[in-house]
Amino acid sequence: MVPVEVFDELTAERAGSLTQAAASIRAEGLTVGAEVESITERWARGEISTVRMRELVRQLYDAS
Repeated sequence: MVPVEVFDELTAERAGSLTQAAASIRAEGLTVGAEVESITERWARGEISTVRMRELVRQLYDAS
């Protein structure tokens, strides 16, 4: 088990990472699809692991 404080810190770091990534993508004139947003939000909330998040995104694009 992870203490609540540690979990909160980790999810805050993940949310910050998503904010930075979204800003970078927008700066390049691109957008993130709703499916990818949904997957990465689940990751940020700690519902799925980084490995699972990557698997799901790769499946969306038929990438290995």
